[in-house]
Amino acid sequence: AGFGNDCLQLTVQSIATMLRNQLPLIIFVICNKGYTIERFIHGMDAAYNDVPDFQYKNLPVVLGAKEGQSSSHVVKTRKEFQRLLDDAEFASPCNAMLRLVEVYMPYDDAPTMMKQTSEAAQRNVGG
Repeated sequence: AGFGNDCLQLTVQSIATMLRNQLPLIIFVICNKGYTIERFIHGMDAAYNDVPDFQYKNLPVVLGAKEGQSSSHVVKTRKEFQRLLDDAEFASPCNAMLRLVEVYMPYDDAPTMMKQTSEAAQRNVGG
């Protein structure tokens, strides 16, 4: 599963359900300071697009994970991300833990097509 930090803050209770049902999932939380697509539409510095980062790595324990039921990870670079994916224990399909990964990305990281569409829309506003 993958969540943006904005989306996860609205649906965090689902992690408690995952733990209760002992689902061996990997959750990637994209930490990018808020609503990236809205930034491209309404302005990169609009404060209402800012979402504060929680300490997501603590969520499994806060939501009732027992010892050995979950693991949490924080990655801030591509190298750290690749190292985690290459870790045999983390990546094993036999790993019965819920694994939560905070993935930090720049607030303006977006697909090229989205950036181009946003630029074209801004040029055509009012015309």
